[in-house]
Amino acid sequence: MCHSGRSGLIHGLVWREGMFGAFAVFYLFLGGAGAGAIAACSLIDLLAVKQPFGTSSYGPGPSVRPLGRIVDYGFLAGFVALAVGIVSLLLDLGRIDRALALFLSPTMSVMTLGSYALAALGVLGAALVLVRFMYLPFVKRSVVVALEAIAVAVALVVMLYTGLLLQSVGGVAFWASPLVPALFVLSSASSGIALLFAVSFFVECDRACVRVLRVLVCADAAAIVLEAVCAACFVVLAGQSGHFGVQESFAILTQGELALVWWLGFAACGLAAPLVVEVVGIRGRVDLHAALAVSAVLVLIGAFCLRYGMVEAGVHRDLVLEPAMEETIDLTEGLS
Repeated sequence: MCHSGRSGLIHGLVWREGMFGAFAVFYLFLGGAGAGAIAACSLIDLLAVKQPFGTSSYGPGPSVRPLGRIVDYGFLAGFVALAVGIVSLLLDLGRIDRALALFLSPTMSVMTLGSYALAALGVLGAALVLVRFMYLPFVKRSVVVALEAIAVAVALVVMLYTGLLLQSVGGVAFWASPLVPALFVLSSASSGIALLFAVSFFVECDRACVRVLRVLVCADAAAIVLEAVCAACFVVLAGQSGHFGVQESFAILTQGELALVWWLGFAACGLAAPLVVEVVGIRGRVDLHAALAVSAVLVLIGAFCLRYGMVEAGVHRDLVLEPAMEETIDLTEGLS
């Protein structure tokens, strides 16, 4: 039962008409961005904002302090992105029983761990949004601190899982590299920060707010640089691979029909451009709010292009990685 559920889940994701479903790509993008935003907001509140709750709370609605308002709306944006990502994943599966099998018959596997982490982060995100937009005097600051600390850990698991989901799919050697999860973690972190940059555009900041935004710019710049290094290493290693399927995917991604998505959408729009914009903004040459808003849009576009390009290149219609792969899947399902 357990094995059949996992096999059906992977089959539903990957081998529907030879490619990942479109909804699954949105999950990889929105799930990672939402998890990144929840982790970033939790850390900012734990280290800088320290929002009061319980009887010492200001009342219902977002914080009166600018930085607190950014965190409040950042939590909301992150939770919405995560929720839509989870719904996208369920829509891509097409059958709820495939997802329920992972919860009803759990085993020690990457997919089971990721599924539980997704569900847990959804609950944590909803709770953290609720305490910020409703006056709940019975919820003390210590409880929120515990929820945020747990949310950071669970969000990291979800961010990693979006990459491990690809890496764990058998028969697609193009995704087998450990650089895939690393790329997705870094991209998710950058996308989460980008959501905070986007909501900060609608908040009039004070000095404390600007200081934290500058720290976030440095963190995002570091994530973008590391992401660029990982992407470069991934491309170089794929290009040098002797595996026929990897070579085919590499050619499609970097020279074929997905080249524009990879080089313009991801490399230029998602890495180079936001890095330049953030450096210009932090040096005060342009309005910081405007620079961060532009950077947020560029990063999010690049994050989607990364996932779309990786998925489509890995499961192209001329896929010839392991000739017996489909036979193996059919045999596995038959045995199950």
